[in-house]
Amino acid sequence: MVPMPCPVLVGRDDELRALTDAVDAAAAGHGSLTILVGDPGVGKSRLASEAASYAADRGFRILTGHAVESATPVPLRPLAEAVVAVARSGEIPDAPELAEYWPALGLLAPEWNRGGDSAELSPLILGEAVLRLLGLVSDGGTMLVLEELQWADPETLAVLEYLADNVADRRVACVATVRQSEPSPALELIGALHARRVAEVIEVRRLAEPDIATMAAACLDQDPVPGAVLTRLLANCDGLPFAVEEILTAAVSSGELARTETGWQVNKEITTGLPPSIVSSVRRRLDMLGPDHAEVLISAAVLGREFDWRLLPGLTGATEQQVLAALRRGRDVQLIEPQPASQQRFRFRHSLTRQAIVSDLLPPDLSARAGAAAAAVEHAHPDLPGGWCDLAAKLHQLAGQPLRAARLQLRAGRRALRQGALTSAITSLSRARQALDDAQAAPRPLAVDIDNALARALELIGDAERLRPVAARLIDGLEAIDADLRWMANVRIRMARALSESYPEDAAEHLAVARKLADLLRDPAMDSRLDAVAALCAIDAGDLDQSIDLARRALALADAAPQEAWAPEAAYEALEVIGRRERVRNIAAARAAFERAYQIATAEGLPIQRISALHELGTIEMMEDIGTRSLTEARELAVEAGALSTVATIDLQLAFVWSVSSDPDRGLAVARRCEESAARLGMRRLQAMAVCVTATVHAIAGDRRKAETEAARAEQVAPDDPEVLFTTWGQVRTEAALFQDDLDGARQASMTGIGHGRRQPQVAPRRSWGYWVLLETLSGGDGRAALAEARSAGADVSRWNRGCLSYAEAVLEGRDGRPDRATTLADQAADYLAVCGPWWNHLLRRLVAPAAIADGWGQPVVWLRDAIGELEESGHARVASACRGLLRKIGERVPRQGRGESTVPGALRRLGVTSREMDVLLLVGRGLSNAEIGARLYISPKTVETHIASLVAKTGQSGRRALVAHAAGLTRS
Repeated sequence: MVPMPCPVLVGRDDELRALTDAVDAAAAGHGSLTILVGDPGVGKSRLASEAASYAADRGFRILTGHAVESATPVPLRPLAEAVVAVARSGEIPDAPELAEYWPALGLLAPEWNRGGDSAELSPLILGEAVLRLLGLVSDGGTMLVLEELQWADPETLAVLEYLADNVADRRVACVATVRQSEPSPALELIGALHARRVAEVIEVRRLAEPDIATMAAACLDQDPVPGAVLTRLLANCDGLPFAVEEILTAAVSSGELARTETGWQVNKEITTGLPPSIVSSVRRRLDMLGPDHAEVLISAAVLGREFDWRLLPGLTGATEQQVLAALRRGRDVQLIEPQPASQQRFRFRHSLTRQAIVSDLLPPDLSARAGAAAAAVEHAHPDLPGGWCDLAAKLHQLAGQPLRAARLQLRAGRRALRQGALTSAITSLSRARQALDDAQAAPRPLAVDIDNALARALELIGDAERLRPVAARLIDGLEAIDADLRWMANVRIRMARALSESYPEDAAEHLAVARKLADLLRDPAMDSRLDAVAALCAIDAGDLDQSIDLARRALALADAAPQEAWAPEAAYEALEVIGRRERVRNIAAARAAFERAYQIATAEGLPIQRISALHELGTIEMMEDIGTRSLTEARELAVEAGALSTVATIDLQLAFVWSVSSDPDRGLAVARRCEESAARLGMRRLQAMAVCVTATVHAIAGDRRKAETEAARAEQVAPDDPEVLFTTWGQVRTEAALFQDDLDGARQASMTGIGHGRRQPQVAPRRSWGYWVLLETLSGGDGRAALAEARSAGADVSRWNRGCLSYAEAVLEGRDGRPDRATTLADQAADYLAVCGPWWNHLLRRLVAPAAIADGWGQPVVWLRDAIGELEESGHARVASACRGLLRKIGERVPRQGRGESTVPGALRRLGVTSREMDVLLLVGRGLSNAEIGARLYISPKTVETHIASLVAKTGQSGRRALVAHAAGLTRS
C-alpha cells in the first residue's frame, strides 16, 4: 500500500505563525505555553510537528511525550516519555541547578534514580525540576511537545500548570495538544490558564472545502484534482486532514483511485468501503496484512492504543521474529508507528485506527482476547507496577470479569492514596466501584473495602458532596457484614469531621451514633477523638463556648496518655478547635495552639494535618500583618496533596488580601478560581464568599452597579447565610457607597450588615465590624458601646479593623476634649493600615477629617491634600472631590486637579511612572529634602518617601542616592 501523506501544511498559516512566533520569542528568552485544541484528526499533531521542525532548524532540542487512553491515566506518563529521551541519550546535564532535583527527575527517568530517598509525587517539585531540565538540555533552546492531553493524569496537568506560570523567562517553548470534542480535566485547565493569560490557546478548526481541495492536490501531486475525488472520495471527510490522507490511501490501495498517463482518475466501478471512512480504510489495510500479521495487530489493538510488543508473542503464539515482521508491515501500511525514545512500545497512528479494529470483533471474541491479554500482562508483570495494574483491570473488564477488575482498581487506588495522588486515587476507586456494580454477585467485604478507601480519599480532598452517598453506602455495608464496633465508630467520627461544615445535620447524626458506640466500647481513645470532633462540629455550628469545653476535655484525655498511639492525632484535633476559637479573642493563645498542633503533625508524620496547621498559622499572619507567606506555602503543600477544599479556602483568603491591597486584579482572578473550585466541591458558603470578593473589587473600583449585582449573586448562592449577608451588606455595599462618597448610604448598609452579623458568632473578623463602629461613631451614635461590642466579638484581631477602630476612638477622644490622645490614636490607625492599599488611609481620613477639623486634632489639612493626588491616581475621583470640598470649606489651598503637574517622558511612562511621581522626581533632582518636596507639593514627607521608594523600584536604581543622580540628569536635560 502506498501512503498518501500531504507534503505541505494546508490552511494553517495563522496557527503556524503563532507557533513560530512563540519559538522566536523563546529563542530570545521569553518562553511560553501554546495549546492546540480541536477534534480528533484535525491536524493538531501535524501543526506541533511543523513547529518542532521550525524549532529544530533554529537549534532547539525537541522533547515529545504522549498521554494515552486509559481507564485510569498513568501518573506523569507524558512527561516521563519526554524526559526519558534525554536520559537515554546519555547527555546528562551536570549543573548545580539540578542538584536538589535528581530525586524528582528520578521519578520520571529511572536512569536518573541515584539511590536516594524517593521524591514526593509533588507537581510543584516536579514542575520546577522539569522546568530547570528544559532550560539546560540545549544551549539553543528547548521545545517540549505534549500530545493528547485529554487523556493526561491530574499530576501531569498540575505540572503543566506550573510550567505555564513559570516558563516566561526561559528559552523554552511548550506546545500541547488536546481534543476539544470531549470534556476532560485538561480542557478545564486550559480555560483557567487562558483566563489568567499564561497560555495561548489556538483552536485548530476543520478545513474548509477549498483547503480540502488544496490538500488533496498536494497529496496526489496534481492540481487541480479530478472533481470526482472531492465529490466521491472526500465528500465525507468532515474537514479532517487525517481522514483526507486515510481515504486517499485506501482508495489508491483498492484501485478506486488510480494514476494514469493523464493523471489521477477515479474508477467508479470500484468502491472503497467508506463511511465511516476511517473504519473502512483500517479494515482494508488490516486485511491486506494477511491472517497471521493481522492477528498480531488485532491482539495489539486489544491491549490499547499504545502497547508493549513483548506481550504479543504469548498472546498470538507467534515467535518474536514473526511479531516484529507483523509490526513492520503494520508500520508500512500506516496502522502503527514506533514510540519515540522506546525500544519496546508502539502505538496506533490514531485512536480511530485502534477503535476500528476493536469494533470489528464479535463480543465473544473480544472477551476471550481481553482475558488472554490480562493474563499475559499479569504474567509479565506480577507486581503490576505503574500503569500495568490499570491495563490489567481494563482488560478484565473487557473480558467480562468485573470482580477481578474491581480488585485491581482497588489496588491501584490504594497505591495512589499512599502516594498522595488523591485525584488519581478517586478515579481508580470510583472505577473499582463501577466494576463491582457490574458484577452479578459482588462480595460485601470487597464493596466495603472499596467504599472505605474511596471515602478516605474524598475526606482528604474535602469533597463533601461526593462523600455523602459513599459514606451512607459504606455504613450500610459495615452493618451488613456485622463489622467491628470500633471500626464502625471510627467511620462515623471520620464522616462527622468531614461533613461538619457543609452538612452539619449529617455530621450531628454521625456523632450521635458514634457516641452510642463509644459508650459500649468504654475506650478513652474513642472518647478523646469524639470530643475533639464534636468540638469541631460545635465551632462550625457557631456554638463557641461548647466547642472550647469539648476541645479542652479532649486535649486533657490525650495529654494524660502520651504513650498511646491515638493521643497525638486526638491532641491535634483538639488544638485545632482551641486555636480557631481563640483566634477571634486572643491571637497569642491561638498562635500557641496552632504552633503546637503543627509540631505534633510534623513529628507524627501527619501531612494533611500539618498543612491544616500551617494554614491556620497563615491565617493569623494574614490578620496581623496582611501577610501571605505562610498561606502561600500552605497552598503549595495542599496542591501537592490534592487537598482541594483547603486549596479553595486558602484561595479565598488570598483573594481577600489582594483585593484590599494594590493588586485587586490578582485578587479578582484568585476569587474566580476559588468560586469555581468551591462550586465543584459543594462548599456553598465558600463559593458565596468568593463572589463577595469579586463584588468588593468592583466596589473599590467605584462600580457600584457591578458590586450590587455580584452581592446579590452571592446571596443567591448561599441564601440567608448570616456570614454572607454580613459581608454583602456590611462590607460590599458599605464600601460601594463609601467610594461614591455616599455616607448616608454607607451607614444604612452598615447597619443592615451588623444586624446579620449579630445572628451568630463570627468565625472571622470581617471588615464589616470596622465600618460599622466608625460610621456609628461619626453619625453621633453610641461609639463607645459599638467599640466594646466589636472588640468583644474579636474584630480587633484583624489589623485592618484595628485601624478602623483606632480612627473611631480618635474621634471619640477628640470629641471629649483630648486632642493629643486623638492624634496618637490616628497615627496608630495609619500605621495599622500602612500595609494595605494606599487608598484605605485616605478614604478613612476623609471620613474623620471633619471631626478632626472641628475638634482640633491630627493633621486634617495635610491628610486631605495627600489624599487628593493618590485618590485621583487610583481612580477614586468622588472621594478626591470630597477632599477638595472640605479644603475649600475651611479656606485652605486646593491642589490643582489632576494626577500631577509634570509631563512624563515616554521612556519613564513606559516604566509606569505617574505624573505625581514625576513631580517628586524633578524636585529630588534639585536636591530638595522630603520635607521641602512635601511643602512644595502640599503632601506629607511620608507620602514623598512612598513616591521615592516607588521611583527607585520603577527606574531600577540602587537607592535614593542613585535616584538623585538619575533625576539630576533629567533636570539638566
